[in-house]
Amino acid sequence: MAISVLMVYQPIESTREKESYWKSYVSYYEKYWDGPATPQSSWFGKEYDEFRESLSNHLGMGKKEIQDCFFQKDEEGNYFIVPVGSELNINIFSAENFIPFEWFLMFSKDEKHYFYTHTGFGAIQPDAIYYHAKVEETTQRLKQSKESIESVLHNIEAGSSQRLAETLKELHDNIDNLRTWLSGFDPRSFIILNYAEICSHIQPDSMKNEDSVSEIHYVLSLAGEGKFNEAMSALTYLTSKWQEIRAAITGEGLKSTTTVQ
Repeated sequence: MAISVLMVYQPIESTREKESYWKSYVSYYEKYWDGPATPQSSWFGKEYDEFRESLSNHLGMGKKEIQDCFFQKDEEGNYFIVPVGSELNINIFSAENFIPFEWFLMFSKDEKHYFYTHTGFGAIQPDAIYYHAKVEETTQRLKQSKESIESVLHNIEAGSSQRLAETLKELHDNIDNLRTWLSGFDPRSFIILNYAEICSHIQPDSMKNEDSVSEIHYVLSLAGEGKFNEAMSALTYLTSKWQEIRAAITGEGLKSTTTVQ
């Protein structure tokens, strides 16, 4: 199994009654570790327990009352957090063995980035893809995509384009679910799509060519122009690629990794 993650970092001041706690947590964490807490942070041995014990003493709280978070700081010095550790976490969505196509609709190609790992002798390699954008921008993109799909569904030819219509209708409904989720956050928040473990099943040399964001937008663009056959072909390519990735992860395919053309 491989997990992909969608994560919203909200302004620390938007946490309201917990704002004071999170400010204290972030301040202490930065002094203790000299850096932010991220999903890529590593703990060794008893480091995590020792940190929580020290934080508990500093805040005058029991260890069981301590809640952790990931946090980042923007260029203006504003902090954004993702609470972690609770079973129900509204800031995080995850998907197993694939990435839902509606997630890609929130981003543009130039928002693609990489996490890097040192591999020895000063070399580094990308080991995961992520996209980063403001919630305000992603919400607008989802709105535009929904309107585009509604227009296509109104004009699409019956019969020959039935499969395309069904896929777009499902995408339309999933966009609504995403928009409802995002509406609960301050628009200044930012959102990260992390391919995470998915990338271990894509050849490292071909990760630079992975561009499902552009590909799903291209499907909608072709459909919006009335080029339904071309849109279906583009959708088939995108779907087949992710079927291969899923097969590589689950062991149902012959290849251990997928090369993106």
